[in-house]
Amino acid sequence: MTSLKEFRNEIIIYGIVMAAVAEVVSLFIIGPNALFSVGLAAGTAVSVLGFIILVRTGETLMEESKKSPILLGYVVRLFLYGAVFFICIKASLPCGFGCGIGFVTIHFGIMFLYGIVYKFIKKKKNPLNDWTEPKEWNDLSVYDDEDDWPTL
Repeated sequence: MTSLKEFRNEIIIYGIVMAAVAEVVSLFIIGPNALFSVGLAAGTAVSVLGFIILVRTGETLMEESKKSPILLGYVVRLFLYGAVFFICIKASLPCGFGCGIGFVTIHFGIMFLYGIVYKFIKKKKNPLNDWTEPKEWNDLSVYDDEDDWPTL
């Protein structure tokens, strides 16, 4: 399985590629608009930074079993997203719209990478699916209440 740093970097690269694709598409839809591009760049930068913070807090949770970094990371990410969006929307509506699109570039990158590249192109094995055989799941609808559930 790939290391977490390689995993993170691959997602960030695909997120930045998705931002570039969004910029090219916007040139055909709204034409050249500098404020939209600034908003898209700001939203993408915050999205990448938020993803790095999310990965770092996840690493901290796994290594140290502390929950406080998770809450702190969430508050920092929430403040970053809110502050950047507020600044962009105050600058102009196209800037705010670009910022909103920039916020989801990491999500588009993940969907493209693990939904299209690994599913259809099969460039390499999906690191998110490291099962060698299908898992058998219990059908919990056959039990009356939680006390009857089988132990794991």
